[in-house]
Amino acid sequence: MKTTIQLTIAILAISFSTACSDSGKVDESAANTNLFTGLLVGQQQGKSSVMDSLAEIRGYWKGGFCSGGNCTSFTSNVSIVQDPSGFGIWASGTSYLRIIAVDTVNRTFIYQYLPSDAWSPSKYTKVIWTAPTTVGCENSANKCFYYCTVFPNFATLAEAENANLSTYSSADPTRTGCGGFGWSKALFVSSNPTSW
Repeated sequence: MKTTIQLTIAILAISFSTACSDSGKVDESAANTNLFTGLLVGQQQGKSSVMDSLAEIRGYWKGGFCSGGNCTSFTSNVSIVQDPSGFGIWASGTSYLRIIAVDTVNRTFIYQYLPSDAWSPSKYTKVIWTAPTTVGCENSANKCFYYCTVFPNFATLAEAENANLSTYSSADPTRTGCGGFGWSKALFVSSNPTSW
């Protein structure tokens, strides 16, 4: 009986010691769930911040081209929206591209092509935009803005972020300032452009 009591006390001591050493530890499965939740929340906040930064141009627009003092051919669909997964999207014509960086001070954003893109797989493109205005908008649009795509496409995000924009100017966007050409112009159509 004395051996049984000693054995019971030893087992209890080991159990107590193990319980104390595991105190404050989180189950691996719970830790993984918490990590996933934290990453998801952080990702959602990042997505929201991109879309919030584009608030002044978010929506559905008709895009045209400017040259020689006139802007015409407003036949291209331009959408700056949030897709179902929450990411900012620049959709122009048949292109559907994820916006990955926004600089509201300089009014630029960067989107990235899909790895499967035929012409610029995984490359980055910078777009400059002007403040929307209610004056001088063609086709009775109630607001419009100019935008310019910076060329060439960049191999890395850092190259796109640090692109030299000294030769780009919105001083006379209907004639020049976008890589030697006039800027593109977007006419407002709707705040909610697309049903994905």
